Amino acid sequence: MLKRSYIFLPGIGMSTERSIWDCGIVDWQDFLESDVAGPLKGFRKKRSDERIEEAQTHLGSGNLAFFKDLFRPGDNWRLWEEFGEGAVFLDIETTGTRRYSPITVVGLYDGREYRALVRGKDLSMDNIREVLKDATMLVTFNGATFDLPMIEARYPGSLPAVPHLDLRFLAGKCGLSGGLKKIEISMGISRPEDVRGMSGEDAVRLWKLHERDRNRNALKLLLKYNMEDILNLEPLTEELVGRITKETIG
Repeated sequence: MLKRSYIFLPGIGMSTERSIWDCGIVDWQDFLESDVAGPLKGFRKKRSDERIEEAQTHLGSGNLAFFKDLFRPGDNWRLWEEFGEGAVFLDIETTGTRRYSPITVVGLYDGREYRALVRGKDLSMDNIREVLKDATMLVTFNGATFDLPMIEARYPGSLPAVPHLDLRFLAGKCGLSGGLKKIEISMGISRPEDVRGMSGEDAVRLWKLHERDRNRNALKLLLKYNMEDILNLEPLTEELVGRITKETIG
């Protein structure tokens, strides 16, 4: 979808993008080979050509930082086809919702392996950076307003300069509202019974129990809860991206 996208060009919205597609210009190469692209011609077309050529250059060289802010947050799903294979799904647990509340767990899943960095054990700026060093994209649910700012506040500089897909924005585009668990249920995504009804408040309680009594079962259940949050992001991403792609292209 990235190479079909024109909404990152100056002054181009979705209606103009649609008019360009309707002219049979369905990807960047078609655009560059055309003298006129929908309403774009002359100097405006030339400026757009330059912007597309710039994007092609950065895509070819693997400069992920260029694509980090290429689209508005709600449109980063357009990058999934190109960068999703190397995406890392991320979710954190904390002791509270304030910006500098301690982070207890940073959970990460690269599509093959789940990894949990735990406070007091292996949670550090260097370890976050190491686990994410090969990530081509970060995927979260509500991470733009919670998870990523929290990590940056406690461990500045640990997150890579790569695109971020926040599924809360994407779910909203697909007409789905509410929290992650509510959306999972509406889409038929289930969880194991022992963590099915758990919430963020339960996660805080489990951490306090672990910290006070060194309760291994409490930490084990907390990590399972975190893991389910993260593992479910993968099928949710595939479903939501599929829906919005079909709706956008028609």
